[in-house]
Amino acid sequence: MKKFLALFLVLLLLCPLAGCAETVVTSFYPIWLMALNLTEGIDGITVVNLAEPATGCLHDYTLQNSDMVALSKADVLLINGAGMETFLPVVTSAYPDLPLVDASKGILLLESDDDGETNSHIWLDPQRAVGMAANLAEGLIQYLPDYSQQISDNLAAYRDRLLAVDQTIHDELMQVDDLPEVVIFHEAFPYFADACDLPVLLAVDKEPDEDLSTAHLAGILEIIQQNPVPPLIIKSKETDRSAEVLVSETGAPVCELDPVTTGPDNPPLDYYETVMIQNLRTLISSINN
Repeated sequence: MKKFLALFLVLLLLCPLAGCAETVVTSFYPIWLMALNLTEGIDGITVVNLAEPATGCLHDYTLQNSDMVALSKADVLLINGAGMETFLPVVTSAYPDLPLVDASKGILLLESDDDGETNSHIWLDPQRAVGMAANLAEGLIQYLPDYSQQISDNLAAYRDRLLAVDQTIHDELMQVDDLPEVVIFHEAFPYFADACDLPVLLAVDKEPDEDLSTAHLAGILEIIQQNPVPPLIIKSKETDRSAEVLVSETGAPVCELDPVTTGPDNPPLDYYETVMIQNLRTLISSINN
């Protein structure tokens, strides 16, 4: 009996280091990617993502029963913030004591074109992504202090990689003679345009499955036709009937980018960087053609 009690006490003392993982819950794919990088190699932390990798942005996302179960076991919840998680009142009502870390804290936000509200797709700018990662790391260290050194080390390495993406964007675009004006057909890409110093003629605050009214399309068509050189239309790879109408009417070139809101179930740690560099190369190819 004494041996059993001694063994139990030893296991209890070792619990924070082995077998009793802290649970970090993230709201959706971009925040999950950041959390995986910040907790890389830390055996005592498990990262669980709420929305499935194929979900995309969280517009009108409804929490599932499995989400509520995950939240009930969470030690901390990491969110994008800036209005992305519209379901947040449900979470705070059900779990008022759950620590919450907002990645958007203190970051300069762009306004959405149509309604003047803030644009929450801040991760599409690597410089802002650095700030998001720092906010998340600060929160993790605050609520999981036993792993502060490992989280800090991971943040330093992750920050260097994100800044390298930002530097690559600027270096490669410096080789482009004239950056075209762009018309953006996805509310995520104004941040990418900002990171690339692209002159934005118009940003249409919409998702690909939203169809613009005939009057709205006519207004955009008039703006495009007033320019001697057709602007570059930036859209996601998803089918967007409104953008296709404008391309058909104007012959404007198109650049299809990935907003990094979906991806593989088991992404490599550098998945964000890989997609952002591919977006850059796609942009340059569209400009040169």
